[in-house]
Amino acid sequence: MPLERAVGAGERDRGGGWRAGAETVLLPTAAEMASLDAEAVASGATTERTLIEAAGREVARRLQARWPDGRVLAVAGSGHNGADTLVAARTLSAWGREVAAFRAGSDAPEPDVLSGWPLDLQPVERLPAATAGATVLVDGLLGTGLTGAPREQQALLIDRLNEMGIPIAAVDGPSGANFTTGAVEGACVRAALTVCLGWPKLGLLRHPAREYCGDIEAVEIGFPPPAVPMAARAITGRWVARMLVPRAPDAHKGRAGYLTLVAGQEGMAGAAVLAARAALRGGIGILKVVSDPANREILQEAVPGAIFVSWADGEAVDEAVRWAGAVAVGPGLGRAEARYGLVRRVLATRESRPAVVDADGLSVWAGRLEELTGLLAPNDVVTPHPGELARVLDRPLSDVVADPPAIARETAELLGCVVTLKGVPSLVAEAEAPLRVATVGGPALAAGGTGDVLTGLLGAYLGGGMASADAASAALFVSGLAAETSAEPVGHVAADVPDRLPWVRSLVSELGTSVEGPVIFASYQTASPSPVPAA
Repeated sequence: MPLERAVGAGERDRGGGWRAGAETVLLPTAAEMASLDAEAVASGATTERTLIEAAGREVARRLQARWPDGRVLAVAGSGHNGADTLVAARTLSAWGREVAAFRAGSDAPEPDVLSGWPLDLQPVERLPAATAGATVLVDGLLGTGLTGAPREQQALLIDRLNEMGIPIAAVDGPSGANFTTGAVEGACVRAALTVCLGWPKLGLLRHPAREYCGDIEAVEIGFPPPAVPMAARAITGRWVARMLVPRAPDAHKGRAGYLTLVAGQEGMAGAAVLAARAALRGGIGILKVVSDPANREILQEAVPGAIFVSWADGEAVDEAVRWAGAVAVGPGLGRAEARYGLVRRVLATRESRPAVVDADGLSVWAGRLEELTGLLAPNDVVTPHPGELARVLDRPLSDVVADPPAIARETAELLGCVVTLKGVPSLVAEAEAPLRVATVGGPALAAGGTGDVLTGLLGAYLGGGMASADAASAALFVSGLAAETSAEPVGHVAADVPDRLPWVRSLVSELGTSVEGPVIFASYQTASPSPVPAA
């Protein structure tokens, strides 16, 4: 996938260029967005009509950029989402586009936004007769307030829209999706493009709602800065570019950081190789790999730049841990009782050094949660996938997958460290701070070993002196983007990723000096949902 489609914050130029978006992109819930809207109007910073006008005009601009020709069909519900849609329809009509608008609610949207323009608001029953020559259909049926399944008549209309065979652009979010949880409890519009107003909503980056959004673009419409912090923010390219401090001209390997990686039981040397290669490609100056003595030859041949340490030699292990600036523990360790002893020894020996604990490095603590909590520190990072987290917390997997943002925050409070909960999207949680949400990676990371790559890269960033939450955020972004830029979205392997890390890092670093574009956030799918062909 081309880099221009993967950077995760900015505007895709149809000519193939890239303009970076905003550094700070909030991810409000539906309730937070409603509060922001109300506070903006109540404070006198703006008016309801001004926000509607700005929203509609920005939607019109995005539609014109994506579908510059052909008839536009606009379906407007009764609420503000419908009013935004009618402003977009009116604007496009004023620009000379052929537009047909349809009322999908029991009443026309409030306020009246047509401003005297002769744009007929037709009954939605006439929609099928207007499809000839249409190149896009605008979904303004439902907004942020939906909390369950659409009502029967709304569901029937949504199904009809999906079956028309016309690309759909959703205003703020696809009708039928929950903007907070990402749930889809009934019929839902399948959009090719979702234009979020102000900021993308948290639920739209979560599945299954994400599957219905197509490309997500967020546009600025005049909201003042929030008076209180939002619960979540996006890990954007420009933000990560700020985290990735360049090396000094006089840098040497010692100043680039020391990392000790503990990984790889016999038969699992591949996990250690992937993590080690990622650490070196991630920029660590010197790397020691503590592993099963059976892996010595494999590791020294596959990663000649690393120093091998046998975990059978306890004194050598202690020395390697005390030598390091950071430690990474877990890839391919196995869950034998001896591995628990090894991980415990490493965590107890490392003193104040930050650690990233992943995979089997976490699983060995099943049934020992209190002990693990006592060994972790605020500058540590744990990187479980949902199954590993459920195992460590001794909770059903269903609890973890039901609400990943809540469980990530809860676990960060419980363990007293940074929690990187891997998934789609992956999340970075730390106590008393907004949740950080990954914007790249996704299905491209669905290959065995990509978690090992993340661990190695994260360890390199910790060893280089990066703050823990920043190291986790940057590692998710850079490794996720390196996976997404594979020539093939399906069929690439984790071993392909480490060698792309330096190239991707350099490209991300360039975002810090690139020119802003009109879209404050953009997230693109490898393959946007196609409309259901008309019968």
